[in-house]
Amino acid sequence: MKLLVVGSVAFDAIETPFGKTDKILGGAATYIGITSSILGVKSGIVSVVGGDFPQEHLDMFTDRDINIEGIEIVKEGKTFFWSGKYHNDLNTRDTLATEVNVLENFDPKIPDSMQDAEILLLGNLHPGVQLSVLEKMNNRPKLVILDTMNFWMDSAWDILMDMIAKQTLLRSMMKRQDSFQENILS
Repeated sequence: MKLLVVGSVAFDAIETPFGKTDKILGGAATYIGITSSILGVKSGIVSVVGGDFPQEHLDMFTDRDINIEGIEIVKEGKTFFWSGKYHNDLNTRDTLATEVNVLENFDPKIPDSMQDAEILLLGNLHPGVQLSVLEKMNNRPKLVILDTMNFWMDSAWDILMDMIAKQTLLRSMMKRQDSFQENILS
């Protein structure tokens, strides 16, 4: 099984009631890639970072057998940065800073080596970017998983609905719900 993750590789600064970090490695694609490698799933990441992104982080991915051919490095740019403060319950947080940086003009390029991925996980990106990734795949993955948030629901609803219609997991669940409702109502 091969997993392609398209999303953020970033820097985070996190504050909790128990401590505070400076800039550390963050981003959804980062931790999905690491977790999949621990579980023995062959994965690749498509993302963009700035020239400020340390080689040691890229080496960490390759040391874990994560394909990073799809990580674009914009030498004159800065890597996406998010800073947040978590509350005592650790379930609620406040965003202190978001610096989109190179992610703002991200145009994902899918390497040939990842075109046969059976699973495509689209991170929390603009729905238009998510759609473009799906269109760039030579073969449709067996499973397309989508992450989104209220920001895209408020600002890009129509494009988000187009993307939701094309991904697998939700559509599958919706079909089951529809048949369930039909059985209950008949």
